[in-house]
Amino acid sequence: MLAEYRLTWRQALTHGLRAGGLGSAVLLAAVAVAPGARDLPDLAWVLILAPLPSGLLCGTALRSWAGTTLDGAGVRSRSYGPYAFAPWSRVVDVRAERRRGRTLVAVYLADGAVLRLRVPYDGGPLDRDPRFEQKLVMIAQLWEEHRYGCASADAGLRP
Repeated sequence: MLAEYRLTWRQALTHGLRAGGLGSAVLLAAVAVAPGARDLPDLAWVLILAPLPSGLLCGTALRSWAGTTLDGAGVRSRSYGPYAFAPWSRVVDVRAERRRGRTLVAVYLADGAVLRLRVPYDGGPLDRDPRFEQKLVMIAQLWEEHRYGCASADAGLRP
């Protein structure tokens, strides 16, 4: 393994807070619609704050789940599902792209497909990754090393 990237702690906690906030809103809406909703002011703070710890726990678990691995074979990205894999021989370009308010790494393949890596990324104020540019440069350098470095090393060994 040449490099491995995970969510930063700040990004993982932000994901958890979003999930907990969404859970709070859904739970609050479900109780507000239910019969006996007049007791809502007494339960409101409990309903709003109850999902936040579980959201933070889920966010920290997501940190170990979502990630990108770069090795001698290619790029492996995992988030929310099975691995997406792109061998170095099929990669034609590595760029930064803006998508949904985030800057992420896009790996362009020879067949026209694009593998957008979920990690690393740089987002808004709470989703900042101060080392995003360094990670992007590292991914691009590893790709160039496999694309050009291996070919030139083989050419030097020929008689």
